[in-house]
Amino acid sequence: MERIDLNRSWQFCKLPGWSIDDLPAPEAGETAETVDLPHTWYDDDAEESYRGLTLYRKELTIAPEWRGKALYLDIPGADNHAKVCLNGTLAMEHKGGYSRFCVSVPAAAQEGETLDIQIWLTNAVCDDISPLFGDFTIFGGLYRGVSLLVEEPVHFDVCWYGTDGVPARTAVENGRGVVYLESHVAAEGPAEVRYTLTAPDGTPSARQTAQAGAPCTLTVEQPELWNGKAHPALYTLTAELLSGGAVTDTVTKQVGFRSIRMDPEKGFFLNGEPFRIRGVAKHQDFAGCFNAVTGTEIGQDFALIREIGANALRLSHYQHPQQTYDLCDREGYVVWAEVPMLKMTREPALIENIRQQLTELVLQNLHHPSICFWGIQNEIGMFRDTPDMYEHLAGMRALINTLDPGRLVTAANMYTVKFKSGLNHGTDMIGYNIYFGWYYGQMQGYDGFLDRYHAANPEMPLGISEYGVDANPALHSADPRVQDYTEEYQSLFHETVYPIFESKPYLWGSFVWNMFDFSSALRKDGGLRNLNGKGLVTYDRKTRKDAFYYYKAKWSAEPFVHLCGKRFAKRTEEAVEVKVYTNQPEATLSVNGGAGQTLPNNSNGTVRFAAVPLKKGENRICVTAGDCTDEMTLTRQDSPEPSYSLPGSNAGGPVKNWFLASDSLVREGYCSLESTAGDLLENPAAAVLLKEKLPQALYRTLTEQDVIPLGIELKSILSRSGLSAEELKALNDALNQIPAEE
Repeated sequence: MERIDLNRSWQFCKLPGWSIDDLPAPEAGETAETVDLPHTWYDDDAEESYRGLTLYRKELTIAPEWRGKALYLDIPGADNHAKVCLNGTLAMEHKGGYSRFCVSVPAAAQEGETLDIQIWLTNAVCDDISPLFGDFTIFGGLYRGVSLLVEEPVHFDVCWYGTDGVPARTAVENGRGVVYLESHVAAEGPAEVRYTLTAPDGTPSARQTAQAGAPCTLTVEQPELWNGKAHPALYTLTAELLSGGAVTDTVTKQVGFRSIRMDPEKGFFLNGEPFRIRGVAKHQDFAGCFNAVTGTEIGQDFALIREIGANALRLSHYQHPQQTYDLCDREGYVVWAEVPMLKMTREPALIENIRQQLTELVLQNLHHPSICFWGIQNEIGMFRDTPDMYEHLAGMRALINTLDPGRLVTAANMYTVKFKSGLNHGTDMIGYNIYFGWYYGQMQGYDGFLDRYHAANPEMPLGISEYGVDANPALHSADPRVQDYTEEYQSLFHETVYPIFESKPYLWGSFVWNMFDFSSALRKDGGLRNLNGKGLVTYDRKTRKDAFYYYKAKWSAEPFVHLCGKRFAKRTEEAVEVKVYTNQPEATLSVNGGAGQTLPNNSNGTVRFAAVPLKKGENRICVTAGDCTDEMTLTRQDSPEPSYSLPGSNAGGPVKNWFLASDSLVREGYCSLESTAGDLLENPAAAVLLKEKLPQALYRTLTEQDVIPLGIELKSILSRSGLSAEELKALNDALNQIPAEE
């Protein structure tokens, strides 16, 4: 096979007012511009970035040496609905923005001197393409490039679900490594496949020849195990296609052997040993290039993940570039890979599309030993929780078990999903996305919630699939509070919450949400436009927030020390607390060259120096821990720095202008504004009351449209409803008279 780069000089234009179902659309004409791939049309500076039909067009000269060979367009990602036309004829349609697909160039299209390639692409919302909804941007674009594959007439079928035609699944059985193989060939007639497996040290381990299309098994006695970051051993699999005694195609990939299991009391086991997941989640986008990332940006991300010391990645919420999975294999990260299913409707075409994307995700990534968990949904219980969901999820789990029985199936529920819901009982394990101390409740609320869930579902392995708070590193406070978006509150949150997770032996682990700030066109929070700011690192990857160093202290073996509050440089206090993150046993702090104070690490990666005096003007703060040092300058001034807080901030509570303390709302056993909207609507008496008391438009929105998450407490939904404090109090008092339904 020959691969030819087609990424240069495409003609691109937007076609507002047209749908991809309207093809053929008008020609690009004068509106076209020349672009190189990878490319996205997303515009972060626009008030609302374009979501609609576009056209990418390129004329390809047919080389004489390609005559008689098979040609394919290789498209690793087209966001998110593509129709490919060759010489004006529709050649392929693909629905889904994250998986690879290949387009066969018909022989008739190769007869001329040139090939006219038109890729019609839209990122408009479509009822039958997942995701329908999500807290991340659907950018649009040919964002992973395009190449031409030139194949011999007898070759592995790259159109088989976008794979390389040689799916490979590994297992460890009775101490032996086993590779289960099959081949898909795009030609008729007899052919053979010669498989060779090479050990990590380069020596041959197994060899077998089978008829093309027939299953084949390779076996390795006492295999070298892929064992996470401790020892990510990889074997090289080579499949050679032979026709008429000659090799006509070759596929090479890396595989690994490892065993995995979950225990509801003891968590995750890798190769029979307990493995506590210390994970971070990540999206694929990056400031400036957005979803059109290259190896450069992916490499920067992994350098930071490597530095923090994480051992696992949740690759949210869709299929990521192959380079990402390859790096996870080589560096030993345990991976949660997932399909982009964030809202489920009863639309049969949507269910079909989800199953298609799931099949592509699994088959295209079957060989990666790093992938231990297949995720089939994220927070679909936000809008509704119904038995038909359970049925469809059961079907997705069955599909995975058919394609890949050796991995665990998981899902991520939001905290409002009831413990006994079918959403908690259709997978091998479950993760919860929980945001106590940010969207609801107090930080300490994790403790009781996790124990209650485990008591209610002792058979289900439980972990934390998301947790975190937004932080703008330009905002600061000596008294950090919820919803102030300060760097200090984010640090306080993580150092408070993570030890709770550590104290639960039944938890399989956790994934910080998120490793990096990421684009979300829905958001305008915390002084950050179009960004979810929960990352430990900023969107441009230039700033490690203080909380990054908390996890580095907990997870990394590389000695370091970090002074928190470097960006909180302008202070008014005569004395301040100075907080240090380090993985060393103690730290010594000095101010303005004076005598140092030495204090021990509190076993939570933290050393706190209370009442550190500041003189007027600049103060040089130095810390030493082992052989590591860090410095910062704090300037004491007379008045607070106004840029450290947001105008009109809602700091102190998740509900705007709230009127009562949280604990005064609830009457035990009765409804209240702290009940979820869904629970209230399911209660006949409460539903009647809401219809009477709520604005008509809001009530219709709650009952007739899937736009408000009914699993959220009613007080949060009403926080910006326009109801007065007195009206809200009266509504709560009335709800307090209605018994809550169990």
